[in-house]
Amino acid sequence: MFNTPELLENPNNTNFNLKESEIYSFKEANELIKIEKYTYCLFAIWNGVVINLQRRIENFGIQNLFTIIDDKSNFNDKATNLKDRWLNINEYKIIDYAKNLNIINHSTHNIITTLYWMKSNNNEEENQELDMYEIYSIVYLLQKNLISKEFKKDLRINKINTENSFKRREIDRYNDLNLVPQTHQEMLLRSSIEAFKKDSDEDNNMPSYIDKYC
Repeated sequence: MFNTPELLENPNNTNFNLKESEIYSFKEANELIKIEKYTYCLFAIWNGVVINLQRRIENFGIQNLFTIIDDKSNFNDKATNLKDRWLNINEYKIIDYAKNLNIINHSTHNIITTLYWMKSNNNEEENQELDMYEIYSIVYLLQKNLISKEFKKDLRINKINTENSFKRREIDRYNDLNLVPQTHQEMLLRSSIEAFKKDSDEDNNMPSYIDKYC
């Protein structure tokens, strides 16, 4: 029997070096698992992973990203928050960018790609067969092969950490918490959780993470 992965149970663990938006995503995923919304929790996990990859790429150096990106005009290096900087870049391509920059290895690339296709699966019959242990398995792999790894730095040149070079305003800390795209899947997630809340006993207080989602 699986224990809840540390990444879901305690994403605040400083060993993970996560930011607020990532911590929120993984906590939210844990709450969705508790109410057996296994398909929807994949979106929360994916959101946390994407933010982590974006931060790792920025930490490695935007100029390095520009050498491999399809169209560097898609990356808004003038924006002051993570969401806006990456807004026009396809999330699936981010996995390849991280691999091509050697920020993640081949195995990690495959694990994240597996998560992408799991959350993108629209086959209702297959989704109904998804269970908690499958979710825990992919999270354990992500925790070991991505989240627990140190952020790589480009040692070839002496540069200021790119992430810190962006002039972040206080309001951006809150903007980063609203990173889930307005997609059809999100609408389904919101409506599903709303329906669950209406059917719940009034005395059963739902966690604040679910409240925020609705």
